[in-house]
Amino acid sequence: MKNLFLLLTLSLITLNSYSQDIHSFYYLDVPRSKASEFVKMHKKFTDIYFLGSKENKMNSSWLFSHTYGSNFTFKIIEVYNDAISQASAVNFGQEVNKNIDDMEISYDEKKMLKEEWSLYFNLFLENHTDELRIAFSDQFYITDGEFDFSKKHIVVFNRSNPRWSERSEYISLWNELTRKPAIELGEALAIVPTGHYSGSSYTFQAAFWYKSWESFVKNHRNIENFGPMSEKQKRMWDIGGEHNDEIVTYLGSTWSVSGDESKTFTIAK
Repeated sequence: MKNLFLLLTLSLITLNSYSQDIHSFYYLDVPRSKASEFVKMHKKFTDIYFLGSKENKMNSSWLFSHTYGSNFTFKIIEVYNDAISQASAVNFGQEVNKNIDDMEISYDEKKMLKEEWSLYFNLFLENHTDELRIAFSDQFYITDGEFDFSKKHIVVFNRSNPRWSERSEYISLWNELTRKPAIELGEALAIVPTGHYSGSSYTFQAAFWYKSWESFVKNHRNIENFGPMSEKQKRMWDIGGEHNDEIVTYLGSTWSVSGDESKTFTIAK
């Protein structure tokens, strides 16, 4: 009955969402005194999770630390092929515990790992919030130049909240007035736009990746503050609704240095 209910629920989701990546966002309230320890545990248990069964539907996992803006400690983004993959993915905690049980280590070592997992999970869970977003994959941009995922980057999340009836117009203007000039300027390493899917979130969000603060400042000065607004710029801001920005630091992911999906979490240096 549970599986039937899941299938009936998923059948109500638009077919468009099936073909688009789903990004599962978590905002964590880890105490700063535990932050360094948390990052090490996040790598450890993400690696253990990816040791698991072929039923694992998660493609990649990304970790960011709060730098400026919203009040959280860490942001985690998990990427899935589509809504069905996300909804039917194996339970993270159950998978970690199963994989620890399958390890060829002593009983005491397994016990210590599970105790550490319990600490990690409690730090993750306490006061966290989450949301699901749908990726606009056809509007992704990634530089042809060097993009080393083993190094830290500055990532700026720009959020806007246009009405659903005006979202298409807003995104069209955003592509012309924000995305295209940023690509032409050449400071952005990647641009990743997403839309609201479920949870409490903005209807449109774009993550801009930069290799340094200097690159971010140069982009901001040239794109965001470029003289008086044109009529199109005024229209974009008028229909954009509530606006919010946050700056985070990329701390690591399960992508390899060369930019391929991996089953090992790499902490950025």
